[in-house]
Amino acid sequence: MKVDKINAYKEVFRKHLEITQNYHELYKYECLQNYMEHWDLSELDLKAVYDRSYSSTISGRLWGGSTNSAKALMMKFLEMDKEFVRSMFRDLYNEDRDISMRINRFKFHCDQLLTQLQETEQQWNDHFHTDREVALYLCFQFPDRYNLFNYGPFSIMMQRLELKKLPEAYESDRYFKLCKGLYTMLSKDEALMELHRDRRKEAMYYGEDTMMIVHDYLIVCSQAPVL
Repeated sequence: MKVDKINAYKEVFRKHLEITQNYHELYKYECLQNYMEHWDLSELDLKAVYDRSYSSTISGRLWGGSTNSAKALMMKFLEMDKEFVRSMFRDLYNEDRDISMRINRFKFHCDQLLTQLQETEQQWNDHFHTDREVALYLCFQFPDRYNLFNYGPFSIMMQRLELKKLPEAYESDRYFKLCKGLYTMLSKDEALMELHRDRRKEAMYYGEDTMMIVHDYLIVCSQAPVL
């Protein structure tokens, strides 16, 4: 990635934050704040905790809503075997293990649970847990380490930033490393960070700095004219 390109699009992002009255990315920070208030993997009633943690008064699109979605199927899985699901999340959160392996193993366990579910509820043919949904779990648990996964805007911006070799959609480790690099660049601009904090000043939004600002940057700048 070229630093001058990153900085040029950073100014596009800054301008967007300054002039946009209805900043459409705020829903993510409401969702994260709600998660922080409710998630507890040790709670006995994990299904109820999961349901409260992944809810929003603004938008449920991060997990696909309440029906025919990742959330709907995870609720089904929690009804079937909450302790197995609990172990799935513990494994996913284990930072001592390779990130790609953790994501793939989580999806594999979802495959297994879907097969079991289909024995009694044959209408389900998908658990809706792709890298995007699993990255959401990681991002909400460790918002300072992981970004939301959205390969479309990411690939557009990597090309605009003149990255020599674009990661494939399945290369989650490279995705997170590149997002971390972008975050390092953005976070050095204190005026930009303060401007972003100002857009999240209401109590309903998560107020700490997170890697999700990179997701905002990718979304906003990928929709802007090419520089």
